[in-house]
Amino acid sequence: MSADTSEAKDESGIRILLHSPNYLCIWIMGGLTGFIRWFQLLALGVYTFEITGSPFLVSLVPVLWGLPLTFCGPIIGGIADRVNRKVLLAATIATIFCVATTMAIIAYNGELTFTHIAIASVLSGLFWATDMPIRRRLIGDVSGGHLSAAMGLDAATNSATRMFGPLMGGAMLQIFGITGVYVLSAGVYAAALLLILAVQLPTLVRRTVPPSLIRDLSAGVRFVWGNWELRRVFSVTIVFNAFGFPFTAMIPILGREQLGLQPFLVGFLSSLEGFGAFIGALVIAMVARPALYAKIFCAGAVFYMVLILYLSALAYVSGGPLHSFFAAALTLTAIGISGAGFAAMQSTLTYMNAEPEYRSRVLGVLALCIGTGPLGFINIGLMAESYELPTALAIMAIEGLFLMLVLWVYDALNKPE
Repeated sequence: MSADTSEAKDESGIRILLHSPNYLCIWIMGGLTGFIRWFQLLALGVYTFEITGSPFLVSLVPVLWGLPLTFCGPIIGGIADRVNRKVLLAATIATIFCVATTMAIIAYNGELTFTHIAIASVLSGLFWATDMPIRRRLIGDVSGGHLSAAMGLDAATNSATRMFGPLMGGAMLQIFGITGVYVLSAGVYAAALLLILAVQLPTLVRRTVPPSLIRDLSAGVRFVWGNWELRRVFSVTIVFNAFGFPFTAMIPILGREQLGLQPFLVGFLSSLEGFGAFIGALVIAMVARPALYAKIFCAGAVFYMVLILYLSALAYVSGGPLHSFFAAALTLTAIGISGAGFAAMQSTLTYMNAEPEYRSRVLGVLALCIGTGPLGFINIGLMAESYELPTALAIMAIEGLFLMLVLWVYDALNKPE
């Protein structure tokens, strides 16, 4: 198949998907909840730094979001093969709606503390742990033979939420305070719940004699370990989420402490990373070909960490705050473009290389790999407490690039014939 034919097929696939009611509901629901995720992470990061002044506690917010993914992701992936996935996802959205409503009431009464934020972050993470394996599985199931376009469009939407979420989070916090942040969150979760309830899915085909959940999960792990392509994808995912992505938790500190920005401009700075990711994901959705999927995935992870290293070096470049702001803005945009290659191809490669009967469980194992991120957030938070932020970012990026080199050598020596 020529490049022109492949591109035309993906563009046609996007048009078909956008006319599918089931895909539209799942896609829009994912966009809404993804928006609130980035919206809250930026607003809560800035708010936590304002009330505590601690980089470690700022990094702890995404850690608490990620803990349920670490511990529950594979279990939820196994459960998803046994129950109605729509009902399970709807139940978690309803729960997080109640959490956001409760937090809005507490904030309105002036009683909100970091302890409340920490508890709400863990509960929010429970939804994320459910969303990761289940919604991605549903996207693949309703893609109708347009998997690359479906995953690319979803990645582009996630990137758009990373662009608008922080921007709105900073603006909402600055104008309406933390109460407004949780009020808007509750409203968006209510809309997401209505969308998932509107989805019509085929009847779940149950296995005649389903094995135990533990045996099911073990089978998923063994399948991943025995598949070289999945093993490579998941290894890179662990490195990226532990030594690349955690830098996003430091953007509020970069903006407030290093550049002296107000919350809205901190949100704007953070949104540029999402803007770059959005542009990159759209291009990938239209032009990526199967032969390039793995290369785009690995190159995206490597350049992401190289650019973090460059971003840390900007602190030592003279030119004043204005110069630093524009340089940081351009670098964050480039970081987003690199991250798009990693994010879009991660889901696509995982779905392509997993047998249909293992997909929910494999996506659950992927959620576990992504759930290693809290270790990276703790790492960068502690280093930022002990050193200057630029130094902490540089150390983290160098650690990640070294491990990517180790993985490259390992793959070169163990690649199957």
